[in-house]
Amino acid sequence: MESELILEVKDLGNIVIKLEPALSPLTYARLGKSLPIRANAIKYSQVILIPLDLGLVSEGKRTSLKPYEVGYWVKKRSLVIALGNVDLGEQVNVLGYVINGAELLGKLNGGYSIRISIR
Repeated sequence: MESELILEVKDLGNIVIKLEPALSPLTYARLGKSLPIRANAIKYSQVILIPLDLGLVSEGKRTSLKPYEVGYWVKKRSLVIALGNVDLGEQVNVLGYVINGAELLGKLNGGYSIRISIR
């Protein structure tokens, strides 16, 4: 089964996320069905937000992410990548973690267009 989410950032390179389907299986399935797509990344404080509507699927009880963890922020209907330890105060379905390209995350501050695919 697919295990990596690829974020192709124009003019910067690729960010690779190792997906862990068992952490949030419903969210993972919906993510797979919605890709590939293009979206804009927005840096907000200690997180990168990528708007992506996967619905209001609730899995787990986590409200925080560790550095470079990736999840689906249910209420904001967005993928979220933590740049540090963050408490979102709202439910997040954890999907995996960044394994390559973490140095590019700090550069995503101007609404970069990203092509998101899974492999």
